[in-house]
Amino acid sequence: MNREEIQKKIEEAKQLVGGDPKDPLTQVAFGEVFRVLLQQSSPSTVAERRPGVAVSAQQMQISEFLARPKVTSDTDRVTAILYHSLKNDQSSSTRAEILQAYSSARTRQPKNLSDVLARCIRKGHVIEAREQKDGQKAWQITLTGERYVEEKLLGG
Repeated sequence: MNREEIQKKIEEAKQLVGGDPKDPLTQVAFGEVFRVLLQQSSPSTVAERRPGVAVSAQQMQISEFLARPKVTSDTDRVTAILYHSLKNDQSSSTRAEILQAYSSARTRQPKNLSDVLARCIRKGHVIEAREQKDGQKAWQITLTGERYVEEKLLGG
């Protein structure tokens, strides 16, 4: 990869992440997005590379998906909810949609969802979506988050 291609990836990462470049969470998100962009040799997704895992997420209800034995923490649950949403053709989710998934699964909601989302961002599993959804802030899972769900939570 030459210098010009790297510069294009930097600009693309800046556009995808947005936010204040001095904010530590923005810096973490930028680093993760930039790393993923550098690793991409072609625009393939994890779902295309691992179709078996994606199909199982599409076939499961959110309650069944969150009931998996390895989904134990709030950060795991939020990451799993965003993964499930992605595999069911919803690229991002709002706070209300995440809380609705908890409710649908009859799972205890986190006391501070904003804190849980911030922890997911620090881990590199989630980023804030570029565009708002229905006028609300939205979040989406990263490739690292997808791999985490597939390898650690689903055991795929």
